[in-house]
Amino acid sequence: MPYTNPGGYNFGPMNLDGYGISLLSFIVVYTVFLLAACAYLWLQRNHPVLKMRKVSTMLMAVLTLHVFAFVVFTVYPLNGGWPCAVEFWAMSVYLPLGIGLWQIQNQQLLMVSRQQTELMESPDTYKNLLPPRKGGLGSGKYWMLRFKMWYQGISTKGKYEGFVFIGMIVQLIVSLVVYNISRKFNSYGIVSQPTLPGQCRRGWEWIPSVVWQFIFNFFFGPYLLFKIRNIRDAYQWRLQTIIAVIAGLPGTPIWFAALYAEKFVPVNKYWLPSMWFAPGMLAMELVTLGFPLYQMRKYNRDARETDQAVAQMEDKQRAGSLGSITVANPRSGSLARKLSGRMHCMEALDSCLRGNYDSLQVYASCKEFNGENIIFLTKVIAFKQAWTGLFNSFPKKTGAALDKDRNRMFRKALNIFVTLVHKGTSPQPINIDSSIYNRLDKMFGSATALVAMSKTSSRTSSLSAASSSATPWDDPQDISPVASVSETFDFFPMRPLSEASKGYGPGDAGSRERIISINEEYVDGPGNTGATTEGDPLESYEVPGDFGVDAFKDAYISIRYMVWTSTWQHYMDWKLKTGSSDTVGSVI
Repeated sequence: MPYTNPGGYNFGPMNLDGYGISLLSFIVVYTVFLLAACAYLWLQRNHPVLKMRKVSTMLMAVLTLHVFAFVVFTVYPLNGGWPCAVEFWAMSVYLPLGIGLWQIQNQQLLMVSRQQTELMESPDTYKNLLPPRKGGLGSGKYWMLRFKMWYQGISTKGKYEGFVFIGMIVQLIVSLVVYNISRKFNSYGIVSQPTLPGQCRRGWEWIPSVVWQFIFNFFFGPYLLFKIRNIRDAYQWRLQTIIAVIAGLPGTPIWFAALYAEKFVPVNKYWLPSMWFAPGMLAMELVTLGFPLYQMRKYNRDARETDQAVAQMEDKQRAGSLGSITVANPRSGSLARKLSGRMHCMEALDSCLRGNYDSLQVYASCKEFNGENIIFLTKVIAFKQAWTGLFNSFPKKTGAALDKDRNRMFRKALNIFVTLVHKGTSPQPINIDSSIYNRLDKMFGSATALVAMSKTSSRTSSLSAASSSATPWDDPQDISPVASVSETFDFFPMRPLSEASKGYGPGDAGSRERIISINEEYVDGPGNTGATTEGDPLESYEVPGDFGVDAFKDAYISIRYMVWTSTWQHYMDWKLKTGSSDTVGSVI
């Protein structure tokens, strides 16, 4: 049997020659491995490497694109077995839908880096919790204002996804119109003429199906590459995005040339025009799944090596043979250092957190995208220092003075919980065990609801009291549903934080807390008769009896260990490798 049918793709019997069988075998085996990889990533979607990648969108994009790729790989073996209408809908729905979802997934890197930048610049921001309402916001007259409130509450990522979704709806409507008016696909059309199956695959009807692919790959793709040009992440996410964007570039131009260029006629007998999309799609699928799988394997391997190093350190300490502290050799790899039981010591991390932690903060935010961990640790240190300053003074405070100071410290702690821990209000919540989170939520949850819902509730009442002469788009007062969050930050390369943008540091005697007032007039406790507390959501709130200096102890220990075993080791290795002036660090 010849490897290829001399007639090639000619709408005759099925092409079960060697070439046709090879195409079928490849796409079936590849599909099995792809589905297995997708299933594994979905089951591991809470893995630290995957949590930031929006796994659901990533898998939807890959699977949607693969439906189209599977169809085009079976076109030659079936030799016209797919009706023209099936190929039309595969080109008009699965291709643009997959490209749109893939583009949303590609934007995730830019969105995550922007969120980390915003977190560094404004660590005290939080998201409001929207309370349940009956009848909507205000009267029916204010429909444009309600839309404005809704729109302002959507993040940049949400708005981009909305625009893509609208584009998909437009694409579907256009495809329905084209399919129903063209006689190439049905007998009741009003334009074009019925054609033979081979001619059906040509014509203006197919152009809308590749418009999205062309626009995304030649406009949005390069624009995205420009926006992420300064990102140097530790997960090779930027490299993955570059490869995926470049891989999608050749598909549309070559497909168009294969349809209308005479020189492609011999090629089209065995490699159909639509198959020119396949190499780029397979490359997009491979990098979209392959890079996260590789990073997961690397993360798990590093975790095992770290556990071994920690165990060896503990054995040395128990045996009393810890010895002197040595300086890490910049030329020795982190693997050799870990396996020899030597790690950059935790005391150096503690010293950094209590001193100048700007460089560590920038590294964590810009390279590992976990800057919230450093902010949390430094805020907890500052909280404990403030507590010590208030309650370890002489003479000891009692009665109203003690209640006032406890109220003040509770507000400081609540600020930490709302901005960095609570899953509903924190822009980037820290990753802690559910048992630790539940204990903190029990302590701060009710106060969080009061604070995070207070602005929304006041906005609702203001709408109902607005003047009847106001226009539908009038804004009676500030109605931004997200407190102090700016979407205008552009990502920047590695650099120290400026004085104006430093986080809540341990040495910051004047708190940077902006979201929860700790003014004197607000901390006199329940039943005060002093200054007015109008507008204070915690006016009559009673501080829980179990609240104390160790409120965040378990969370602090968990995050500190996580930072020490991962971010701190990578950070010190990076400093040693780059040869910074302050790279001298000790290892155990």
